[in-house]
Amino acid sequence: MSSSQRWFLFWGAVLIWLALCFLLKALGVIGDVLGYFWAGFLLLAGIGLVVSALIPARPVSGEEVIIVDLQGARQASVEIEHGAGQMEVTGGAPPGAALTVNRGTGMKVSSRMEGERLAVKVECGPSFAPVVGPESGVWCFRLTDEIPLTLSVESGASQMTLDLRYLPITYCKLETGASNVTLIPPARVANALVDVEAGAALLNVQIPEGVAARIRFKDGLSARHIDQKRFPRLEEGIYQSADYDNVAYRVELHLEAGVSSVTVH
Repeated sequence: MSSSQRWFLFWGAVLIWLALCFLLKALGVIGDVLGYFWAGFLLLAGIGLVVSALIPARPVSGEEVIIVDLQGARQASVEIEHGAGQMEVTGGAPPGAALTVNRGTGMKVSSRMEGERLAVKVECGPSFAPVVGPESGVWCFRLTDEIPLTLSVESGASQMTLDLRYLPITYCKLETGASNVTLIPPARVANALVDVEAGAALLNVQIPEGVAARIRFKDGLSARHIDQKRFPRLEEGIYQSADYDNVAYRVELHLEAGVSSVTVH
């Protein structure tokens, strides 16, 4: 569904609800129009968020893309602040670009050189509500594989896919609230570190084949589902590949989760 269709659907429903509130007041059924209206408005907005999470949006052909140039940098840091809705981060930026992201209402992109390092920051609002976000309903980030990267993602209530397997990311920081997250760590980095702080989240971590992992859980009430054939338990809160110290590619995963369900396989 395009953003224009979402706009008409959402605001059409809002106008119908407002008219119904006035009708009920005229009939003497209710007395406070504004109170009932705002309750219904919040309900519609919540339904929009739930539908966005349950029904994947379809890419829109011809959607305008913002390209951030590498500017000759030898390394880069990417910081993403995301409101709510759907987002995916993966590789695939064109040659010479640090990243690309589809343009949408309610976003801000900035970059600056700090010596040989390019610092990129993207602030993007919700993608589930009408009149804001990208046309497809999904913020799609494509990062470069030409230089070493660090990545920081801060998000609210979201459905996220972070597919980092083909990216030279040495450090990734993810902070998220009530979210459904699929996370695939880098597959060709000698020593990658991934920090995750999650609230009431469903977190699915897929360690690429040929990558050893050390998984550390901090205090929390998360339900843990760990593939202990690949990552045997060493001690309370720590799981590690048997060949962790002898392989070319490793990832250390630090997980701090609240009332969450965490799967690592």
